[in-house]
Amino acid sequence: MNQRKAGVILSYISMGLHSVIALVYVPMLLYYLSKDQFGIYQLMGSMLSYLYLMDFGLANTTTRYLAQALSLADKQRERNIIAASHTLYTGIALLVVLVGIIFYLCVPLIYSSSLSPADLHTAKQICLILLLNIAVFIPSRIFTAVINAHERFLFGRGLGVLQTCLHPLLVWGILAWKASVINLVIVQTCTVFANILLQYLYCKIKLHTSFPLLLHKSPLFKELTGFSVFVFLHSLMDQVYSRSGQLILGAVVGVLAVTNYSIAMQVAMFAICLPVMMSSVFLPKLSASVAKQHNLTQCNDLFCKLGRLQFMLFMLLIGGFAFLGKTFLLLWIGPGYNVCYWIVLILFGGYLIDVTQNVGIPILQALKKHAFRAYIYTAMAALNIVLAIVLSKFYGEIGCAVATASCLILGSGFIINWYYWHIGIDIWTFFKNLGKLSIPILGALGIIWELFLLWPLHTSWISFIFHGSVLTVVYTSILWKFACNSYEKNLILIPLQQIISTLKKNQK
Repeated sequence: MNQRKAGVILSYISMGLHSVIALVYVPMLLYYLSKDQFGIYQLMGSMLSYLYLMDFGLANTTTRYLAQALSLADKQRERNIIAASHTLYTGIALLVVLVGIIFYLCVPLIYSSSLSPADLHTAKQICLILLLNIAVFIPSRIFTAVINAHERFLFGRGLGVLQTCLHPLLVWGILAWKASVINLVIVQTCTVFANILLQYLYCKIKLHTSFPLLLHKSPLFKELTGFSVFVFLHSLMDQVYSRSGQLILGAVVGVLAVTNYSIAMQVAMFAICLPVMMSSVFLPKLSASVAKQHNLTQCNDLFCKLGRLQFMLFMLLIGGFAFLGKTFLLLWIGPGYNVCYWIVLILFGGYLIDVTQNVGIPILQALKKHAFRAYIYTAMAALNIVLAIVLSKFYGEIGCAVATASCLILGSGFIINWYYWHIGIDIWTFFKNLGKLSIPILGALGIIWELFLLWPLHTSWISFIFHGSVLTVVYTSILWKFACNSYEKNLILIPLQQIISTLKKNQK
């Protein structure tokens, strides 16, 4: 139990560190590298990130099956699972290398019109190094699965936190010595290799795990791959929405457009992760109960409760960026990135319904009706690629963002909600709740707008933090008074009462 608590705490610490480091990391790269080099790095990284997904969700699947075998103390099944996973990972790694080589050969054909000969040469070098990185990384996922199955979260998450802290320091050192995007990629690869080596040593020395190469029971192949399919499909569609725009812009517009879009997407994804993380805190116990009872009343209650919370938080983030976003971008990465502001707002609009209904994913899984969602998102992702290619030619980064937002609204806002209604989820009550919430939210944002007209925002971190604090206090105060129900208030009041009670006992 201590390992689990430590794992949760370290996961939140890791996310916090990622957020803080990102504020420094991106400006540091832009300082040492040209916009063209940064754009090439993002372009190649976007393409090869799809290859990272080609473990088909096997890491989570292996963890699940190994945990079951460990709980039963079935050593033979444990060895068979590891052997089956090892065989599958080896095959996938070979497939990834093949796909990567094909992409490497196609780089000049795809990007010859948008990249100079020197940039093409750099892109091919990056491609080879990152391909080596991925070819080693995918088979090593079995080490991560073994560590998680043994619930050694303190080591696994702790190693992740250590890597998060050390990586930017190493990058800063190498770029300060010799600024080159190739050096950046080499440092990234060395960091990954060091992480893999430490995981392997931990599995061998501490967990006494052997990694047999031969599989004794072939049915495990079907079990492992069958369980992984929808995990992989969901991850792939997320990558299509967040990464395909950069690839398309690199081919149609150029690397400067890739730089702008990748920066905007990083800001948008960070904001989107906050309300989505809220779901991960509330859902495990509730979704397990739904899975057992298949009670649509409970589904509707969960859908509305978490939807309200996520809507309130996401609207705060949207309003905050609308008021403070231009100043934040100017302070964070300097002048010349005004287009990023509009890209982020467009993406926020597209993701609004998707984020607010994020709780619907585990509900559909609990009801065993998640296949339809995967099919719709696949179709919308394909449509997104087509629209992005067309709109990017005429409107550049803005057109690409509009394509993504439009497909998200069509898929999440209309088709998926029709499906929710079709299977019996009370979607009308859900939207009535959001409609009632919208009145105090818009009122709060209107008051904040008037306050900011009286006290204009200046281009300094002190002014930014002050105005951000005022925005948060005014927004939360109005919603607390006019929007929050007893359930939502108790989420804050009960923990506060427990903390105060504990402090009083300690004083006695």
